[in-house]
Amino acid sequence: MKKSSLLVYLLVLLILVGCSTMSEEKAEKLIVEEYSNHLGKATIISTVEKDNEYYIEWENEEDKYSGTSKVSFEGEITMIEAEIE
Repeated sequence: MKKSSLLVYLLVLLILVGCSTMSEEKAEKLIVEEYSNHLGKATIISTVEKDNEYYIEWENEEDKYSGTSKVSFEGEITMIEAEIE
């Protein structure tokens, strides 16, 4: 009985941990939402995964804004560099 309860607990834990990972698609979507505005939509130039984080280069051509941001495993966005023309 204890072995089956432990097994069920471990399976549930693995499912929950597996579902909480950040995918490249989700990270890019977060960046597009963060840097799009009424002047224009941000587009992704490149994405690199490093140490369970995504480094995404993006640009918003309409408002002349571009940069590189980091998206953590938890979905937190950190600006690495930005440029406004």
